Amino acid sequence: MVPGKSDVATELFHWQRYLYFRPWYDDAKVVDAASGEGYGTGFISTYATSAIGIDLCGDAVAHGNTRYSDAKFDVHDVTTFDYSNADLVVSFETIEHVPDPVGLLKAYGACSGRIVISTPNRKTHSPGNSLTDKPLNSFHTVEWTPNEFAELIRENFPDRQVRFLSQEGRWPGLITEGLDDDAMYCIAVIGDGELPKWPSIGLAIPTVDNVAQAQETLVHFSRFYPGQIRFAVVCNGSSEATISKLKEHAQTVPYMLEIIESKENLGYGRGANIGLDWLRNNTDCELFGVSNDDVVPGPSTLPELVSAFSFLQDSGVNPGMIGPMSNEINGLQKVETLPITDLESLLYSVEAYHKQNHGQVVEHLQIRGLFFLMTKECLDTVGGFDPRFNYGNFEDDDLNLRCKLAGYTLWLSQGSLLFHHGSQTFAQLLEGSTIRYSASLERNKEIFKWKWDLMDPDQWPMVSELPDGVNLQVPLDATYPIEYPVNMEGQTFDLYSQLSDIEFVKWVYDRLQVRDRSARREVVKALVATQLTSAVAEVQEQKQIAV
Repeated sequence: MVPGKSDVATELFHWQRYLYFRPWYDDAKVVDAASGEGYGTGFISTYATSAIGIDLCGDAVAHGNTRYSDAKFDVHDVTTFDYSNADLVVSFETIEHVPDPVGLLKAYGACSGRIVISTPNRKTHSPGNSLTDKPLNSFHTVEWTPNEFAELIRENFPDRQVRFLSQEGRWPGLITEGLDDDAMYCIAVIGDGELPKWPSIGLAIPTVDNVAQAQETLVHFSRFYPGQIRFAVVCNGSSEATISKLKEHAQTVPYMLEIIESKENLGYGRGANIGLDWLRNNTDCELFGVSNDDVVPGPSTLPELVSAFSFLQDSGVNPGMIGPMSNEINGLQKVETLPITDLESLLYSVEAYHKQNHGQVVEHLQIRGLFFLMTKECLDTVGGFDPRFNYGNFEDDDLNLRCKLAGYTLWLSQGSLLFHHGSQTFAQLLEGSTIRYSASLERNKEIFKWKWDLMDPDQWPMVSELPDGVNLQVPLDATYPIEYPVNMEGQTFDLYSQLSDIEFVKWVYDRLQVRDRSARREVVKALVATQLTSAVAEVQEQKQIAV
């Protein structure tokens, strides 16, 4: 298995195994038996005290020592290597290759810590064969059914705690506790210690007509996360062709992907809210999040983010939201441009960044809407994006501020890097409309200032209490009532609360243009009356204070 070169299924099953056991690598001396190209040993070396990969292939060992500098690779026969100094031995897809499986298990037994062994299920790999038949894979010497494999392990480790896991044959190859007779792979765990736990995640992804990148996003998030993940993709005014392609995708993984149609382009915030609402009501996910449809994670991205979140929860700092770093994003979350030309260089860049920064978190008040995770409790408390921000801009700042006022802390996982193609989501949202990004930005800036009673929008981190009339929670099914609808740039906005000051003035000007100059009197009278009313109220207030 060579990352970026092998078929997707092969990569999927292999990466899921290395990712699942990630918590066990921390500060451990790990031996990766039959390490092959070395990607797994390299991944382990990020967390382990030492990571040694052993393999009979000299070329593979030489490649590993060149490619993965933090790991060590040696030419050894796995059946005769001394494992006595190891805290953990991982042996993925090895035992079925050796001529003496029992001898291999005895060698592994020298490790007094934990031993993890995986092997293919004969029922799914060589259907119809018996234990003594030659496997269909010519490189295998023997294959077992789950029960036969369990019996073999128990016989050779009678005095050790033994547990079994099963790896599903369907995408994304999740690992679950217990023996499944129809599993694609069986995994034996020898030794004590709580098995890794990965929380289930629900991700809402709004999209318009960005099919290829949206599918890429779905594929990589699911293949590089060892826990259950559910997606709600909201087709935001998408074409029939887009909806059809995404529904075809959903038919291959109906247990993982829900396609939600909206005939109208509702903007990023409301689109995300619809997805979150579906996930909240139809799944039992433990973490919820929102993602752009043009991002690509590496193997470490989501596991690192979740691990950091779990650490913060255990630390008692009441985290509500956490976000990753990215190449195309504003603010503290931005990293330098990455040297990325294809999937292989993407994985290499993410890996290198992760090795330097894993485990690092920093509290921050501004988590961008590009991607974030939040707890179920936080979602229930603050809800989603405020729909008054329409297509986007400042809707994430508004959400951040409500989280802060609800008593939650916000964090960045500095070891989690998410590649972003850049500006695709907003471009798709605006495609086919005449809305200008700059106008939308200015419009929402003024909405934000008005909502939070700010002179300068950059002052929002200093807000310590809710202004009158502002609710902490925005229901996921909320819509913004338009009191006086006006059409601008092909879209409907509220004259009073959604247009910027300049747009409001232009609206008044356009209407005065077609009337006699005497119409100005009406406008002036209204403004003067408002001014006089304010002045009278101020005088009365001063008198009351004096009394």
